[in-house]
Amino acid sequence: MSLIKMSVTWEDDDSTYRIIEVLSAQTFYEFHTGIKQALQLPEAMEASFFISNDHWTREKEISSVVEKNLRDAPALSMRRTPIGALINDPHQKFIYVCDHPKAWVFRIEIMLLSPAPEMANNYPTCVKSEGISPSQFGIGIKEKDSVMEIEERYDLGGQEEGYGEEGDDDDLTGLTDDSEDTGGADLGGEEF
Repeated sequence: MSLIKMSVTWEDDDSTYRIIEVLSAQTFYEFHTGIKQALQLPEAMEASFFISNDHWTREKEISSVVEKNLRDAPALSMRRTPIGALINDPHQKFIYVCDHPKAWVFRIEIMLLSPAPEMANNYPTCVKSEGISPSQFGIGIKEKDSVMEIEERYDLGGQEEGYGEEGDDDDLTGLTDDSEDTGGADLGGEEF
């Protein structure tokens, strides 16, 4: 048995990722549960893993709704399939597709394979978390933080002076060829 460190990256925003450690003897269903907890995804959400190649092409499916592994079946069962059984490469890739109206897709890549620790903690476990979970988008912020207060304080709106349509050619309406002010500079008789 070995410890597998995996990077789980949101396909739509690669700045949102989680690094999750899991044991090779654990099932894909346990990993699925760990991903949902780490990314704050709906608890009852179903999903599928797909074995992937280096070009992120979906190959064999491992589904949370399939109950048994049958020969020549289109999908394997997450509950019955250990993660280590489908790792053929130390840089193995998987695609995680959520069965949700938003259809979130995550790319999973093995970062490190190492011997299992002597004392197995509670795996899978999230060891690093970056970015906002896709399930959090669209949820309003309940409390204003100091950055939001500063932004609101200095937000000048559309009708007041300040930041606006700088550089627009429409602002040059008062200048004509006859009334150009050259500021006393001699232009040498050239017209511009």
